[in-house]
Amino acid sequence: MIKIKTAYTLTLLAILLPTSTHVVAQDKSDNYKLEQVLVMSRHGIRAPLVNYGDMLSSATPDKWPQWNTPGGYLTPKGAEIEAIFGGYFRLWLAETKLLKATGCPADKTVFTYANSLPRTIGTAQHFLFGAFPGCNVPVVHQKDIGKMDPVFNPIITLDVTPEFKEKALASINQHAGPGGVEGLNQRLQPNYALLSQVLDYKNSPACLVDKKCDWSTQPTNIVLVQNKEPGITGPLKLGTGASDAFMLQYYEGFPAQDVAWGRIKSSEEWRKLIDIKNLYHETLFGSPAIADNAAEKLVSFISAALDPVGEKTPNELAAQQAKLAVLVGHDSNIASLLAALKTKEYQLPDQYEKTPISGKVVFERWKDIKQNKDMMKIEYIYLSTEQIRNKTPLTLQAPPKRVTLEIEGCPIDAKGFCSMDDFRKAIKHNTQI
Repeated sequence: MIKIKTAYTLTLLAILLPTSTHVVAQDKSDNYKLEQVLVMSRHGIRAPLVNYGDMLSSATPDKWPQWNTPGGYLTPKGAEIEAIFGGYFRLWLAETKLLKATGCPADKTVFTYANSLPRTIGTAQHFLFGAFPGCNVPVVHQKDIGKMDPVFNPIITLDVTPEFKEKALASINQHAGPGGVEGLNQRLQPNYALLSQVLDYKNSPACLVDKKCDWSTQPTNIVLVQNKEPGITGPLKLGTGASDAFMLQYYEGFPAQDVAWGRIKSSEEWRKLIDIKNLYHETLFGSPAIADNAAEKLVSFISAALDPVGEKTPNELAAQQAKLAVLVGHDSNIASLLAALKTKEYQLPDQYEKTPISGKVVFERWKDIKQNKDMMKIEYIYLSTEQIRNKTPLTLQAPPKRVTLEIEGCPIDAKGFCSMDDFRKAIKHNTQI
């Protein structure tokens, strides 16, 4: 592992400075004290992973809009939004008295760990710039940039024996609902039909030249290979790639006529398209047999970081000793993590994505002072679709969205707390670590 120092530019300071010195407490009760926060964040806005690639290029007669950022890299707007998010976290954590309101954090009070890809490292850097402008807070990551860190790599590490494959396929098909993945494809036919209209697929090279005009009924294969990320081929894959590209165009602020060529006409149509992507990730990474293996190292890291006892790696120890630990990975990390923890069904108001860009699953350890008891609260702190597109400044009066999450075996009270003892037992029981 190496540490890099965050780079700072004065051009973002105007965005990051709070617009008011008045703050509003999230919980005015003096009975609770925030003692530790661990953030699992998805990276910020990126350009499409392969600049649309052959599959998407051949799926439409129209030219895809061009990006100024290389495929898969964090965009300048994505960096700015992450800095805004970091600035909000500083306001919130100062209000809760976990961190000071100004100045640089004391040594070892903040730990930041990113997957070793440029977009995740850049996201971590700009979050820190927003939270601690002018401070040299390091980002820890593997030395080989471009190579996935095992903690953030949602791959199948088990031997893909016939027995494992049978169990995994059964798990995926059961999670997909009635009829398995093929049944899911049938239920998604209205979504696929809408996508065909948006792409103008009937006039695409894939249809006119390759004669593959019935893409939505093509066979679906589930790909399970040891040391590889699991995958699904067929209409779910094409639908996910296209809907992801449209969502990124909208986030990045492309003119309305350039977002899906101006053909998405309503919120309902957006939801139908992004549901394809959501269901791809939920089906693949939400199935227990896949999630438990794909998220194993990440769950172990988070569990160790939230428990003062037990042996730890140097990074786990640094995260456990910090008041604020920030991990930066991918939507597949969050999808598999929440599935492995057996998180109850949740909805994110004002968002189409189930694991949105820059969204953060936040583990908060509080002290119930009256009962002298440690409590856990898990929240999804995220930006609405419009907050991302409009690059909306964040303050405690104009905050990001927050949804309280609940995992099996850790029942929450009216304030969203469950006991820390129940939380640790639930992690062990739900994930078998």
